[in-house]
Amino acid sequence: MTICAFYKHKRSHIRLSGHNCCLYLRLMAISTTEILGTVPLGTFYIVQNAKLGIIPWTGWASMHSHYSAVEQVAGFTWKNDPRMAFGLEVFRWSLVACAFLFFALFGLSFEARERYYRLYKRINRSSALHETPHAYVVHCQCVAPP
Repeated sequence: MTICAFYKHKRSHIRLSGHNCCLYLRLMAISTTEILGTVPLGTFYIVQNAKLGIIPWTGWASMHSHYSAVEQVAGFTWKNDPRMAFGLEVFRWSLVACAFLFFALFGLSFEARERYYRLYKRINRSSALHETPHAYVVHCQCVAPP
């Protein structure tokens, strides 16, 4: 419903916030993707955790008693359980997919590419770069181990 309301009031939002239409569309795209990705993944994780069993609530003290402990589990242990392996891999790769999506929407925009070009020009004409060498060669004698 919020997306529909924003879409109806797009012109006033762009005028009030001072952002251009492309930025507005990118924000709408990432919001829609977040909604379409979060609801199914959240539902999946709730169902998977509920299948494992529900633990009774004993309070915040017991919940955070081992908060800083990090368990190390060998790969062959969790990879032998297909449900656990699938859940962990989906979680792991969803973070990577979200990072690529965010960069594709905001890092490859016209404004971002323009800023990259301006930074490149500023670095290129910097006098400090032209006075110092760009690489150093270190000569060493390699001795074969006995």
